[in-house]
Amino acid sequence: MMEAGHALLEGHGISLSFGGLKVLKGLDVEFRAGEITGLIGPNGAGKTSLFNCLTGAYRPQGGSIAYAGEPLDGLSPSARAHKGIVRSFQTVALCPDLTVAENVMMGLARNYHAGWLDAFLPLPRGRREREDMRAAAVRALADFGLGDAADLLPGQLPPGMQRLVEIARAVVGRPRVLLLDEPAAGLNNAETRELTRALKALSSPDLVMVVVEHDMDLVMSICDRIYVLNFGERVACGTPEAIRRDPQVISIYLGSDEDEPAHGQ
Repeated sequence: MMEAGHALLEGHGISLSFGGLKVLKGLDVEFRAGEITGLIGPNGAGKTSLFNCLTGAYRPQGGSIAYAGEPLDGLSPSARAHKGIVRSFQTVALCPDLTVAENVMMGLARNYHAGWLDAFLPLPRGRREREDMRAAAVRALADFGLGDAADLLPGQLPPGMQRLVEIARAVVGRPRVLLLDEPAAGLNNAETRELTRALKALSSPDLVMVVVEHDMDLVMSICDRIYVLNFGERVACGTPEAIRRDPQVISIYLGSDEDEPAHGQ
């Protein structure tokens, strides 16, 4: 078991540019096991770009990223996922032709051991694994209040519930690092309450959870620490209470409605 408070995922001097636009400027961050860390700031601060660097979707021009003390530089997104670094996206991306449970089962790919032949033939090993995967998917859905939706198609659910399905897919494989990009986007009040409850329940000493979110009530209620970014730089880091009282954060970042550049989210 990872010791709570240990920095499991770290970034040092992360720099990212698109053409002449500097999106991240020598950013230092550390995300600890056993904590939920919030990542906030005005639109254009570089929050989603940081997520993309951590997961390998973007390759920063400077700095380093390490997981459990091992460098991640050069590793593909799939290789990082196999290490247990998993993320959700701002835009819901579910397969419309698969049931809700089958969509969530896709999050178990790194836990799946049966060979390709088992996937197409009714062999005992493959059948048992599929049954186990479905059971795990239904449990994950139930954690988000969606157990009854397992056999529906995503299009039969409202957008807010589809987002919860995507988050269930992200957590079903028991990741070591869970990066959630605006998980409350599009949720109504009841769905946001269900999300808040579920994320608190997911917190454990072995899990790093990082949340990019504009819903400040959600961030303040679930996070142990919060980073505040602006124009690719770290402006503040502290407990929700400290961030709530920070005059610079209050006046500049919280409640900003500026449009975010396409590459600088």
